[in-house]
Amino acid sequence: MSESASQHGYVSWLQQESMLASAGAVAAEFSGSRGTWQNPYANPNPRAAIEKASVWFTAYPISMITKPGQSFLGTLGDEGLWRLFEAIGINAVHTGPVKLAGGVSGWELTPSVDGHFDRISTQIDDAFGTEDEFRRMCRVAAAHNGIIIDDIVPGHTGKGADFRLAEMKVGDYPGIYHMVEILPEDWHLLPPVPQGLDSVNLDAHAEEQLEKAGYIIGRMQRVLFHEPGIKDTNWSATAPVTGLDGVERRWVYLHYFKDGQPSINWLDPTSAGMRLVMGDAMHSLRALGARALRLDANGFLGVEKSAEGGAPAWSEGHPLSEAVNQMIASMVRRDGGFTFQELNLAIDDIKNTAVRGADLSYDFVNRPAYHHALATADTEFLRLTLNLAL
Repeated sequence: MSESASQHGYVSWLQQESMLASAGAVAAEFSGSRGTWQNPYANPNPRAAIEKASVWFTAYPISMITKPGQSFLGTLGDEGLWRLFEAIGINAVHTGPVKLAGGVSGWELTPSVDGHFDRISTQIDDAFGTEDEFRRMCRVAAAHNGIIIDDIVPGHTGKGADFRLAEMKVGDYPGIYHMVEILPEDWHLLPPVPQGLDSVNLDAHAEEQLEKAGYIIGRMQRVLFHEPGIKDTNWSATAPVTGLDGVERRWVYLHYFKDGQPSINWLDPTSAGMRLVMGDAMHSLRALGARALRLDANGFLGVEKSAEGGAPAWSEGHPLSEAVNQMIASMVRRDGGFTFQELNLAIDDIKNTAVRGADLSYDFVNRPAYHHALATADTEFLRLTLNLAL
């Protein structure tokens, strides 16, 4: 087989495996279907969410010990378990992330770098069970007056098929991510990629030089997972990648979290990132049967260059994050479900996002105060945080 034919075969396989392609298939199947507009969706409705599911059991997939030969999803779909849940008043199970995560290197899958929050597929990870087991779990839950809560990750993917296709500049795939092609004459601004790696983090100097050259928006408000020499900035540069057109390219891409979690671009003209996330959400709701979704790290969906010279880029509490959360939450409510958010930002950001976004929110504000009150038998700090939250 010629090198060109082999590369075309590889690209074809990547496209079959990609989340963007899956999103297109889901949209074609469910768009315009009966019952689409039968539920109010504009405003969050936390009371309705609590009426559907007031007591939850949360199970982190890679932490659960199952019976020999039984999968994680098979365990959570057990009739006996749900009889017990119903008897003691548990009416929802949050599964945690169960879809395939990690990356793709050549034809091989690579493991997750962040506890399965670096999703690369709408397929259920074999380590946790099958789609049929997920659907059965939803049916068993419903038979015992319960629901299943799934996850979506609106801020990033892993380095799966979609990212590899983006590196090769195939179709709309580069539009999924905050990534920019660096012209060959500027490759001297990029650090070399160490042997055995596919990308390298930019140091502060390289970040500044690429900002001055007009490629990126530069420094952010925070560097999450900061580790000197490992993650000095929120930007990484790829190794040279040859596309189907025979052109060798290097890219710089944004990742709020680890380098294996490239950030999704919600304002690209292709709307590719939006299509990918919405398709993933609809797959969980319609194809699998979940009735609610957790929005992972949903406060980092907008980024903007600062209007003030020398100031970091605006990346937390951005209005685009609020708009995207409203869009996702509205779509889920329109489908009869609800969402809850994992938004670990300032109280004002949580409040602003909740105005039109998710129906419920993780209680990051009071959780440490509960611990403090239990440890000290003193509720003063808890009263303070409760009043601030109210």
